[in-house]
Amino acid sequence: MFKVDTKEPPARYFDEFPEGAQMPVVTKGPMTAGHQVRWAAACDNYASEFHHDAKAAKEVGLPGLLLSGPFMACYMLTEVTNWVGSRARVASFWDRNTATTMPGDLAHIHASVKRAWVEGGKGMLDIECSIVNQDGKVTTPGGLVAELPLREGKTA
Repeated sequence: MFKVDTKEPPARYFDEFPEGAQMPVVTKGPMTAGHQVRWAAACDNYASEFHHDAKAAKEVGLPGLLLSGPFMACYMLTEVTNWVGSRARVASFWDRNTATTMPGDLAHIHASVKRAWVEGGKGMLDIECSIVNQDGKVTTPGGLVAELPLREGKTA
């Protein structure tokens, strides 16, 4: 049976994330068709058969079943928001699929603080993130801007 870990992220503050801070790499996988099918079921996303049917994928010229780009982005966004903690508010997020993820692949999720600044009494982080496969290829570059609280008595 598939088990989901529902541990709450830590409560963190802006001063814990200086520019250059790096999230410990999180590895997901090896990916399976089951990961994709469960994700598709959860969000009722069955429109592209090549995401859940290897035969259909090969019929359209793909090497086999592909895991959905939005599914991989969800993995990345979840891990980065867990890193910045429960007090963070994501102001914006983007990602792009630049390579495929297939059953058997690993997804190494990376993130680092590119820029940190204070605006309107809140700490702001510009975070660069990506998924890198087992061959070292970036499959999903992305980024987000997060807002975190300042500690009492601190202004920056």
